[in-house]
Amino acid sequence: MNKIKILLTLSLLFGLSSSAVFADALSSDKDIIGSWFLEYTKKSPEDVAKKSMGMTWVLNNNQLTQKDIPQVRGASYDAPAVDYIVEDGTLKVSILGRAGKFDVYSLVEKTDKSMVLKDNKYGTYMYFIKK
Repeated sequence: MNKIKILLTLSLLFGLSSSAVFADALSSDKDIIGSWFLEYTKKSPEDVAKKSMGMTWVLNNNQLTQKDIPQVRGASYDAPAVDYIVEDGTLKVSILGRAGKFDVYSLVEKTDKSMVLKDNKYGTYMYFIKK
């Protein structure tokens, strides 16, 4: 009986501590407006391998502009602005040239200076810092 109480207590403590790590769902675009530097992506939060990105997402007036997108050869470039909406707690970004199609991102963690989004299609975690 004591083992069960200990396990229940530990599971309750783990549940409370893990909820502090994950952010609430997005409630409006005001949660993410601004310039965010996409430092790197990872396949999972525990993964040690990082893929450097080095681009900036500018979110304003329901428009997302990706700036300073690096290229292997040549100078970096800016992508055309696309529409985005915050719906059902997720960020839905229009796919350029594909009317009615969206990339969907869930908010994993957010502070005043950093944000982690999860790409719902591929499961990639995207690590941003506020500019």
